[in-house]
Amino acid sequence: MTDHVIDRTTDRTSDRTTDRTSDRPPAVGGLPAVLAAIVADASDGALTAAELLAAADTPFVALGIGSLAQLRLVDAVETRYEVFLDLDGGGDFLRSLGALAEHLVTEHGVTPEDAA
Repeated sequence: MTDHVIDRTTDRTSDRTTDRTSDRPPAVGGLPAVLAAIVADASDGALTAAELLAAADTPFVALGIGSLAQLRLVDAVETRYEVFLDLDGGGDFLRSLGALAEHLVTEHGVTPEDAA
């Protein structure tokens, strides 16, 4: 299911507000940026947070982030957000940065305010 997101823009020359609907998923705030920094740290700096954000939907494995770094990532995320990430279910949320952010928002109720 794709959520519709309404973009509200204001034309500065006429002070007219326009709403546009798009089919992109709702933003998860600053969460991807925070997670990118955590992944960069967990991978001992193999990739920068900026590189990870640019490749948010690229599988971690394809980025060279191995199983040890993924376990460090799980530990860091569980500690920071006080959640339990169940690896027995296959750990599909560890597929990519985007998948992890989406999982935290939808399954654990992490909000953009929690990201800071």
